[in-house]
Amino acid sequence: MADADGTAEFATLLRGLKDRSGLSYGVLAKRLHMSTSTLHRYCNGDAVPVDYAPVERLARV
Repeated sequence: MADADGTAEFATLLRGLKDRSGLSYGVLAKRLHMSTSTLHRYCNGDAVPVDYAPVERLARV
C-alpha cells in the first residue's frame, strides 16, 4: 500500500508542476522530449519514470 500512496503523491506533485507551467500536455511533452501519453501517464499516476531525468526536466520548465 505504501507504494501506491507514494505513486499517487508523486503524481499529484507532477500535476502541480504541469499546471504551474501553464502549458498543455502536448506542448510540455515536446519540451520534455517525451510523448504526450507518457507525460499524461506520469501525471495520472498510471506510470512512474524509471529514471530521474524526465522529472528534472519538468521541474526546470
